Amino acid sequence: MVEGNGAAEKIFNQGYKYTFGVLSPARKYLAGIIEFATKRKPRPTAIAITATDEAFSLEIQQGAIELANDHGIQRRLHRTLFNHDLRRVDDRRRHQSFGRRHDPQRGHLQDALLMHRTLKEQNVQAKIYGYSVGPTRPTSVTAWVAMPNYVLGSAQWSDAVRYRGAPGFYGSAQQYARAFTRAVGHAPDYHNAESSAACLAFQYAIQRAGSLDPARVRDALANLDVVTFFGLLKFDSRGLNVFKPMVVNQIQAGKLVTIYPYRLAEADPMYPTPPWGAR
Repeated sequence: MVEGNGAAEKIFNQGYKYTFGVLSPARKYLAGIIEFATKRKPRPTAIAITATDEAFSLEIQQGAIELANDHGIQRRLHRTLFNHDLRRVDDRRRHQSFGRRHDPQRGHLQDALLMHRTLKEQNVQAKIYGYSVGPTRPTSVTAWVAMPNYVLGSAQWSDAVRYRGAPGFYGSAQQYARAFTRAVGHAPDYHNAESSAACLAFQYAIQRAGSLDPARVRDALANLDVVTFFGLLKFDSRGLNVFKPMVVNQIQAGKLVTIYPYRLAEADPMYPTPPWGAR
């Protein structure tokens, strides 16, 4: 199995030999946003991270905690975040607000929007508002119109990345985006790209194995080391792609643009986020 949408390392820590994942692990999801924050002036000095009690969210949270500690950022931690929890937030001490809520009944976008609306209602001020999944889909940007600009989202991929695969394998990220848009009728988000990358991993492995024998295809996957439009497809001993970095997107004037890493930036970042009443 090559999967493109399950990033929790718990999946890959079971000792399975036939499970592979093309995407960066959950603990990297907020890494780009925190690294971006540490390069800002004025530099944020405190962070609040929210998560729910399930593997994906908790791994994102743990990765963010570790990186914040590495950068000397004071953390303020909530396991869950609901309206009554937000009333307890001391916005005088809050410099950053990073959210990661997940409810399988609602979905990433709806939870991110609920959290952001509640932060606005409670007048929680932060220099950065960042989410792990919610704002990263081009088709979801219109949902944020009532709270425009400044919101950050981490993403596995965007069409701003400069990876280039072999001809006939979508080539560049930009070529993939154009082909996807023509075929489907809307621009791809990273979920589309990582799903296509999972298929590419199978294609490369089958070709290199010269067989459909499961054991031979599995061995070819285990030894895969190839650059595609999505990035490097390479797996550690657990079958997880720990080698590919994330990107950071920001909503600006109703559009989703990549702002970090700087070498991929499509626009200058908007920072710091002004008070709610000044937007």
